[in-house]
This record gives sequence, C-alpha cells and structure tokens, in this order.
Amino acid sequence: MASLQRTRVKGHSYWRIVESRRVNGKPRPVPVAYLGRAEDILRRLQEAGEVRVRSLSHGAVAALWAVASELEVAETIDRELRSLGRRARRPRDVGSYLQPRRRDGLSVGESLTLAAVGRAAHSTSKRGFSSWARTTTLGELAGVDVQRLDSQHFWDQMDQLPVECIAGIERDIVSKAVEKYDLSLDTLLYDGTNFFTFIASTNQRSELAVRGHNKQKRNDLRQISIAMLCTRQHGIPIWHRTYEGNVSDASCFETALPSIRERLIELKGGVDELTLVYDKGNVSEANQRLVDASQLHYVTGLTVASQKKLVEEANSKMAPLVLNEDETVPAYRTKKRIWGKQRTVVVLISERLREGQMRGIVQHVASAQKWLGNLADTLRRGKQRRSREVIERDIQKRLSGRQHLHRVMEYELTGTDPKLTLQYRFAPEALQKLADETLGRLVLATDRHLWSTSEVIRCYRNQTEIEALFAHLKDPEHVSVRPQFHWTDQKLHVHVLTCEIGHLLARLLLVKAQRAGASSKSQENLLDELATVRRATVLRQLGPRRKPRVSVQLEETAPELLALMQPLGIDC
Repeated sequence: MASLQRTRVKGHSYWRIVESRRVNGKPRPVPVAYLGRAEDILRRLQEAGEVRVRSLSHGAVAALWAVASELEVAETIDRELRSLGRRARRPRDVGSYLQPRRRDGLSVGESLTLAAVGRAAHSTSKRGFSSWARTTTLGELAGVDVQRLDSQHFWDQMDQLPVECIAGIERDIVSKAVEKYDLSLDTLLYDGTNFFTFIASTNQRSELAVRGHNKQKRNDLRQISIAMLCTRQHGIPIWHRTYEGNVSDASCFETALPSIRERLIELKGGVDELTLVYDKGNVSEANQRLVDASQLHYVTGLTVASQKKLVEEANSKMAPLVLNEDETVPAYRTKKRIWGKQRTVVVLISERLREGQMRGIVQHVASAQKWLGNLADTLRRGKQRRSREVIERDIQKRLSGRQHLHRVMEYELTGTDPKLTLQYRFAPEALQKLADETLGRLVLATDRHLWSTSEVIRCYRNQTEIEALFAHLKDPEHVSVRPQFHWTDQKLHVHVLTCEIGHLLARLLLVKAQRAGASSKSQENLLDELATVRRATVLRQLGPRRKPRVSVQLEETAPELLALMQPLGIDC
C-alpha cells in the first residue's frame, strides 16, 4: 500500500510516495514517485485546476475535406451557378462576379460539398446529417455550426441548383481530378443499373421514379436508373446520367453515347486513343453502328444466342490461352463481318461463369419440378378445370421463362379433357450437352485488331471496376445512394450528383493513401480506419482569475495511420 513520506536532504524537506516491499526478506520502504518540496506540490495542485476534454472523429472527414478542397468542389458549383445568372437577392460585387445566395452562412457549393463528404464518410439522410456531423470535426474544418444544417437547409440549397448545371459541374471537377492525380483515360468502362426508392405510388411529381425490372428484386417499388463511366485504373467516375427506372440499358446507351463522346473530347481533346468497354446488355445492331460512327475504339460482349454459329465453330477450335501465371483459359479468335463491319471476335470459356449458370439451372429445375408436381397432382385428382390447350400453354410459358429450362426438362401431357395425365422428367444428359456446347461461353468483339487475344480478354474483364463502383453506391455505410427522401426529379438529379462527388472523393483518397504506402485495399476499410483517428481538445482551468489554456492534439493512434496524416492532408 502506498504512503506519503517526508525525507530530509541537506537540511531541506522533500516528499515522496513509497510502498512497503520486502528486500532480502525484510520490509523496506521503496520510493515509487518523488514529489519534491511542499511548495512544489502546492504549485502543481494550483496549476492543475479543472480539466475538460472533448474528443471528435477527425481522420476520415479531414482527409475527404482535403481532397474536396484540392478539387475546388464548392468553388466549381458556385461558379457554374454564377454562369447561369443565379444571384443572391441582394447581389454585391466581388471582382467581376456576383456572390451566390447563402443560407446559414454557406453557399450552395459549400453545402453540397458538406453533403458529399458526409455521404462518403457515413451515408445518412439529410435529417440525420447534423447529428452525425456533431460527432466529427467537419464543422470546424468548414467553419460552420453543423447544428444549423437540418434537412430544410439542404433541400433549400439543392433547390437552387438547376439540372442543366450538373454536366458542367461534373466536367470541371473531373478535369481537375484527372490533372491533379494524373489519371489515365486510355480505357473507360460504361454500365448502368437501377436503385429502388420508397417514393409513393401516388406521387405525381417524379417521372424518373417508375416501376421496372429491379436488379435487387424489389419490383414492387418505384426505381431510378443511373449510368456511369469510369476509368479502368482506380475506377474513378468521370460521367454519369440519371434516367427513368423503366428504360432498358440498350435504350439508355443509345442516348448517352453522344454525351459520353463529348465528355471524352473535353477531357482528352479527342477519342482516337481511347477504348470504351461495355457489356452485352448495352449492345444492339443500332447501338453498335452508333459506336462505329463515333470513332471510339471498343471492346464489348455479344450474346451467345446471337452468335450460335460462331460458338459452334469455336467449340471445336478452342486452344489453351495463358492469361497470367495462375490462369489459362480455352479461347478461339477470328475475324467476322458482324452488322456490316469486320470485327475481331474472341470466344472463350469461363469456368466460373459455367459453374454459376449450372447452379442457376439446377435451382430453376427444382422450382419447375415442384410446380409440375403440384399440377400433376391436381390433374390426377380431377380438380383441374382448365382446358388441355390452356394447360399446355402454361407449361410452355413456365419452362421457357427460365434460361435453358425448356432444354433440360421434358414433359408429356396425355389423355383427353377433363381426364389428363402429366408426366415429366429432368434430363441430365441435356444439361451435360449444354455445359459442353453453350454454358460458360463469352463472345467478345473489338476493333482493336492489333491487340493480342489476352489483351482483349483482360480489357473486357476490367468491367469489374464499374461493377464495383455500383457496389459502392449500394453500400449502406459509405457513399450509398440510399437513404434518399427526395420525390421530385430535380432533387433526385442533385442527390445523385452529391453521391457521385462523394464517391469520387473516396476513390481519390484511396489513390492518395496507396501512393503514400497504405496497405488498405478498399475505400471502405480506409475510411473506417481513418474514422478511428480522433482529435481531442483539452481545456485546463488554471485558476479562478486566469484564462483557461486550450490545446488540441490527436488521441493515441496506430503508427501506420500517423504516417498517413501528412500525405492525406490531415491537420493534426
């Protein structure tokens, strides 16, 4: 047990804290702390006073804010508004420009930048933004009281941004990103997907949100669709379009292609050296003719159904192709005239795709067997009142509604109305024939005739970057398009813009971190790790008549994260 002990040295009294311990078997007082003279102890007690500490999450928001400042996101949005003549109620001259309207001390650009940073760091609704932001240093970084930033603040600021502004804002921000981060635009990836919403069916103020085939199986909800173009390297978004939820991918691609070409000319000055990659869902004869006329190089996929003869030819001529030291695939290459133009085509077999298709067919077979079994039982009990013709039509519809199901399921409907008998069987030999001749096949087409076969395949496989981009936009923690509680088309367009900017900031932050030697492989992991970096404000009250002393410092942080503070622009 510790105790306070006085000792005298050269006539002076000193105090120390000692503990009784056994030394050589005998109890002895062992000093554990030297406190000094009595006046020294008194001075320390007086100086200690009251200590208060406030700790906030700092790393993630500071790093994202630094990227947004580098790209001048707020300034770009406000400049575009000025170019369209959007002015404050009481404009005042500032140089040759007019200041845009401000709300709660913020311009439209500043508000939307805060929304984008918040979207990347922690996806939440506009209503929940303030509660989250108060747990971070974002307000201090932006110089704003985040408690005032309620949902009405963001709705009012979003309302000031016309839809026709969005393309120019995106172009200028992306141009600066390409320049500052030296991004390669040699290969660009395009695709589109849809996002379900909770906009009420009775809401007549949105034409974007409609019902359609939802890729997340929420066909009961209205949805919007988003098409995007990103770089092969790092998956940086450089163009987007928000469109109606019931428009097919191919239809969107047709209308989007001129806008994409214009954006690429703005960024690169031309399209001669660029290659556009898009999947078979965007391909049609008309669309491919548009691509041919655009002078863009391309690598795309074609459906196996549209190229049956080519696949049959390839099956007997496949040869092993080494893609890398870990992967070899069967592939066949030739030139073929398709839709009026000579194209280089590659047919290959993907075992991963074939296994997935096999699993899907087996699941469909199990479902069809259950349905057919119930129908056979109903017929056996004489409870069916439909005619033979209607029953036959329903069976064919059921089997043809699933890919390849009609080829692996056999049935026979015998008897006469109303006494009918249904027999059915699964044909494993037919499934094996499918696997040997059709399943797992990919048909690629390109005008890059001088590229090697492996280059064509690797280029098409870069589609995983655009797929990952959409996965990020559906991630519930970071950069998610949901939750969104907007029900007018203008608000939906602006909301998607802030989500895209948030994703752009997160991707560029990952690029900076990796170039600085960070081990993080994903932006989500990096943001989560940076969010653990907290900044503490310590207030010490030294006395009743003295001013408090305030100091700011980082809490104890992992060394590998501390090494990233300066490269990521995080002010400690």
